[in-house]
Amino acid sequence: MLPCLVFIFIWSTIIYDPIACWTWNPKGWSFLMGGLDFAGGTPVHISSGAAALAYSVMLGKRSGYSATAGLPYRPHNVTHVVLGTVFLWVGWFGFNGGSALAANIRAVMACFVTHTAAATGGVTWTLMDYRLDRKWSTVGFCSGAIAGLVAITPAAGFVPAWSAIIFGVVGAIACNFATKIKYLLHVDDALDIFAVHGIGGFVGNLLTGLFAA
Repeated sequence: MLPCLVFIFIWSTIIYDPIACWTWNPKGWSFLMGGLDFAGGTPVHISSGAAALAYSVMLGKRSGYSATAGLPYRPHNVTHVVLGTVFLWVGWFGFNGGSALAANIRAVMACFVTHTAAATGGVTWTLMDYRLDRKWSTVGFCSGAIAGLVAITPAAGFVPAWSAIIFGVVGAIACNFATKIKYLLHVDDALDIFAVHGIGGFVGNLLTGLFAA
């Protein structure tokens, strides 16, 4: 636990803080170039996804992990997965809607597209898993919902409502396929943080450039 606390302090100080400054400070180079990132696609998701990948490499693999097949078991406490997703989903309204810094129509729209993208992402991931396992998966829905939330984060205050469906679908598909990257890299990313947050944030940033209005 102690190395983890040290890692978090160093990472938040020398990685997150400068990237947040580039993105949101009026003098930040990304801000000055006209970069759009409403609630943290780059500072929060891409940077933390990359950090999770690096941390997984440093920690090494869990006992019984195979480079090609992963672990011999799947997530078993579905209740905890759902509970965690609920907390995240509700909390996401706080920082996506709250990034408007006011109780205005932009905040309302940010909450609306956040919810829509999450729901769409959950359904999309479930359908993608169904094609492989021939069964509906609650864990799959939760994974897709998080992927949708990540993808819409940089765009939440900038895009029209209908585009949230595209963010959910494309974000979930990209993140679902990205879960295979850990096998190519022989890394035990226990919670697929790089696949969901790193790739999801990257996709969300690209889609923001396409659909910002």
